[in-house]
Amino acid sequence: MAKKPRPTTFIKDPLWYKDAVIYQVHVKSYFDSNNDGIGDFPGLIAKLDYIKDLGVNTIWLLPFYPSPRRDDGYDIAEYRGVSPDYGTLADARRFIAEAHKRELRVITELVINHTSDQHPWFQRARKAKPGSAARNFYVWSDDDQKYDGTRIIFLDTEKSNWTWDPVAGQYFWHRFYSHQPDLNFDNPQVMKAVLSVMRYWLDMGIDGLRLDAIPYLIERDGTNNENLPETHQVLKQIRAEIDANYPDRMLLAEANQWPEDTQLYFGDVTGSDGDECHMAFHFPLMPRMYMALAQEDRFPITDILRQTPEIPANCQWAIFLRNHDELTLEMVTDRERDYLWNYYAADRRARINLGIRRRLAPLMERDRRRIELLNSLLLSMPGTPTLYYGDEIGMGDNIYLGDRDGVRTPMQWSIDRNGGFSRADPASLVLPPIMDSLYGYPSVNVETQSGDPHSLLNWTRRMLAVRKQSKAFGRGTLKMLSPSNRRILAYTREYTGPDGKQEIILCVANVSRSAQAAELDLSAFAGMVPVEMLGGNAFPPIGQLNFLLTLAPYGFYWFVLAAENQMPSWHVEPAQSLPDFTTLVLKKRLEELLEAPSRTTLEQEVLPNWLPKRRWFAGKDSAIDQARIAYGVRFGDPQHPVLLSEIEVTSAGRSERYQLPFGLLAEEQINSALPQQLAMARVRRGRQVGLITDAFALDSFVRNVLLALQGATCLDSEQGQIRFEATAQLAALGLGADAEVRYLSAEQSNSSVVVGGSLVLKLIRKVAGGIHPELEMGAFLTAAGFAHISPLLGSVLRRDAQGEDHLLMIAQGYLNNQGDAWEWTQNNLERAIRDELAEAMSEQEQHYNALGELQDFAGLLGQRLGEMHLLLAAPSDNPDFAPEHATAKDAQAWNQQVAEQLERGLQLLQQHQAELAAGEQKLLGKLLQHKALILGHIQQLAKQLVGGVRIRVHGDLHLGQVLVIKGDAYLIDFEGEPARPLAERRGKHSPYKDVSGVLRSFDYAAAMALEAPAVDGAQGAAAGRRKVVTRYLAEARHAFVQAYRLATANLAHGWQDPAAADAALALFSLEKAAYELAYEAENRPAWLPVPLHGLVGLLRELKPFSDIESGGEQS
Repeated sequence: MAKKPRPTTFIKDPLWYKDAVIYQVHVKSYFDSNNDGIGDFPGLIAKLDYIKDLGVNTIWLLPFYPSPRRDDGYDIAEYRGVSPDYGTLADARRFIAEAHKRELRVITELVINHTSDQHPWFQRARKAKPGSAARNFYVWSDDDQKYDGTRIIFLDTEKSNWTWDPVAGQYFWHRFYSHQPDLNFDNPQVMKAVLSVMRYWLDMGIDGLRLDAIPYLIERDGTNNENLPETHQVLKQIRAEIDANYPDRMLLAEANQWPEDTQLYFGDVTGSDGDECHMAFHFPLMPRMYMALAQEDRFPITDILRQTPEIPANCQWAIFLRNHDELTLEMVTDRERDYLWNYYAADRRARINLGIRRRLAPLMERDRRRIELLNSLLLSMPGTPTLYYGDEIGMGDNIYLGDRDGVRTPMQWSIDRNGGFSRADPASLVLPPIMDSLYGYPSVNVETQSGDPHSLLNWTRRMLAVRKQSKAFGRGTLKMLSPSNRRILAYTREYTGPDGKQEIILCVANVSRSAQAAELDLSAFAGMVPVEMLGGNAFPPIGQLNFLLTLAPYGFYWFVLAAENQMPSWHVEPAQSLPDFTTLVLKKRLEELLEAPSRTTLEQEVLPNWLPKRRWFAGKDSAIDQARIAYGVRFGDPQHPVLLSEIEVTSAGRSERYQLPFGLLAEEQINSALPQQLAMARVRRGRQVGLITDAFALDSFVRNVLLALQGATCLDSEQGQIRFEATAQLAALGLGADAEVRYLSAEQSNSSVVVGGSLVLKLIRKVAGGIHPELEMGAFLTAAGFAHISPLLGSVLRRDAQGEDHLLMIAQGYLNNQGDAWEWTQNNLERAIRDELAEAMSEQEQHYNALGELQDFAGLLGQRLGEMHLLLAAPSDNPDFAPEHATAKDAQAWNQQVAEQLERGLQLLQQHQAELAAGEQKLLGKLLQHKALILGHIQQLAKQLVGGVRIRVHGDLHLGQVLVIKGDAYLIDFEGEPARPLAERRGKHSPYKDVSGVLRSFDYAAAMALEAPAVDGAQGAAAGRRKVVTRYLAEARHAFVQAYRLATANLAHGWQDPAAADAALALFSLEKAAYELAYEAENRPAWLPVPLHGLVGLLRELKPFSDIESGGEQS
């Protein structure tokens, strides 16, 4: 029976662990009071004031029980005692009392999965009869084949989870080392003994217990013996004992599992509580913080936080950067693990099991900025932060010591002998202190840093003091922001206290090594003032427009969003006036917009001025002769009325249709910037005023479209029926009316919005009759099971009187991505160039660099494109998708098409000849001089393509149409080139049309990297830049083409000519380069050298061009 616990004299709050900052200490390595070379409890007591002053409030002790210490104390030989090396039981009691006196709570280890083979329980079990209660304290078997579906955790040292015991004459089971037999929780006596041990320490005043290795408590045949339901029954019994007798104590789960599996260790939810552990470590988050810095991309962090499920309100994650074990990489994918190993542990001695045995400072190469950034994330992310002793001063490690001892070396207190840890003979120390010139105790120690106001130690103290001021860090909700700059991680922490007082904290971090700017949509907090928490300075107030911040390399901000009265004194409020809109008067309904006089005003005054300002409007170059509202259909709910409509625009004798839903925004509903920016007119109904705006900017409209898709709504209009159709996959998303709506800022010819983080709704602006390739290709590839696209979820079509469909909206699965491949490539090329120009190359960058990532990605892109082409080339009953073979007529058409494109490109190039540099003018002269030869070459190439497969293709493929997700490639935007008619965009082509598009895009990415403004005047900077770009082009092209050809090895081309594949690549690359010449001449003449060099490079096999060095295509 539990003793009545002594009431704690401080923080009477059962949820104390939510506001905790944990400091992890190894008794043996902290401070040696009796100079025997081993740290001890009296030594730890002597340093309690230091721990208190650091700003933490909870101490986690590693095992201090009697033990042979073959696993550093996790091999326990007696649960109810203290190892004589560390002191006595009386010392432990005194330590707990002294810690409590300083308002420090104490967490210790309850290692219940296994014991040491020296434990009396095991010694008794091995001698007891098989089948007896004493023998069954552990798990035994007559052979080592049982549970063969179970992984081995310590692959470096263990060959099996069974070890033969000659005394018992049986094998015993162990998930860890072979000297640590696992306890058998199927034996009720084991449970009884464990509860008794737990009560013993809780009665002594321990505040929390870390449950070591709990996913492995139970074994069952035919399973992987992890996370079994019976394990949870064991934990429920332990928690029931805590709840009944120790309500202010805490259980912390060490479950190195994915978030959805770890979530189970909080137990079944009853009210705000779980019925198992109060806390659990978030293992997958930790390596991804390092990954984000290595890749200079926030994605690894935002991705794992999105995957983290909700947990009961009274439960809490524990988060950490480093601890006493290796930096574990079990909870990452194989590819991510290789990446992190190559980046952070190029020296193989630093690797152990599935992890890296290094401390924080060496991992960050002593870069104070990165150490501070990671600590700022640790202290502001959702959860209770855990600091590892020595990391507050930037201690180093010793990878030459065995096992994990390299990160468990003595604490460095001063420049005295043994770093002030002990006065003992250095040879007798429990572990040798760090003595190298960078991390050794003469340069890294507490005494020196305490006296230095700018030291890491004093910075850590300041950060912890600031964090303590706000409960939002420990208890608040997390909301991620999505700035378009992917190197910026931004999120808010919000908490409303019992008194109703709300705290909002904005955290912004730059995970890149170069200065960055960020634009944040903070319109939800308009009027509030961001006050920087470390310095207390107020920044300008937040308005409806994006909030602009600049961050230093690896910089971060913590802002508390305060009331308007904290406005900085120097801030001058700009004069704000409502735009001078035309006012339309409505009597009752929104439909009156379709009647005179409102309709006349809209068609003759408002729309002709409003449309040319929109990016999606294609007719900006010529004046609008007429804008006519083709139809209007009421949609939405009475509070948020909308008119679905299309505008027929006549200009320069051409007529085009654009979709523009009209929305009504009442004055009191104007709370975000976008609907206001897109407003076209004021509207008055009686005394009420508002704005007529593009309804797509209204959250209510987007949500109503979603409801209409889910309900398969049909609406009748003068120009046919508008049908909302959904696929089965939409229902599976379970999106409700409260789903979050986020607008995508990078608008092109259509408008897109993300709903609930899982669906993208795209409103097609330019409406055309006929089957839309985006819808058709999406449906085909989704049905074919091609995973590397946005799956089709639904569509909105208008079917006219002739039965022809007009696509109005399309809903697709949202791919949580790292940006498009164009932007991602630019970022990585920039990293690669910086690596090349850095004079002191770090160990990390030498072994795994950005160029390696770019090459890997190019290979994956080639593979995915090849896989898609194989699906599109499969026999099909659908004539629109049935593959065909190129005839002599097709070859002739291609020849004519490419020749015409080339003629036009050269003609336009000639018009801009004067703007070209002398070298480029010379190239143009050569092209014109040998035009007949080039046209003959094109004809030769086209002839070789007879018999090749013609299939449906992407049609407008370049790096901007590819999303990067965890380093893999996903293809998007299948609508083809918007300037071409629908019928042509739905045509069948050679698959090499897509291949050449990507290759030319590589060329543009390289040119863009070379054009980047040179900020370093260092000698050879331009040469270094060129060297990196040339290598990128060669590696990316080779990897892409090779992977593509490997993936399409079974594509049934009926080519007669063995060189036809090369000919196809050359021909369609020429076509693309010639098209680019024309495009650049008409739109961006300054860029003409890029396609010009590309074109010349493609002609190198022709004699006149063979001597020209170029960045053009190679197959």
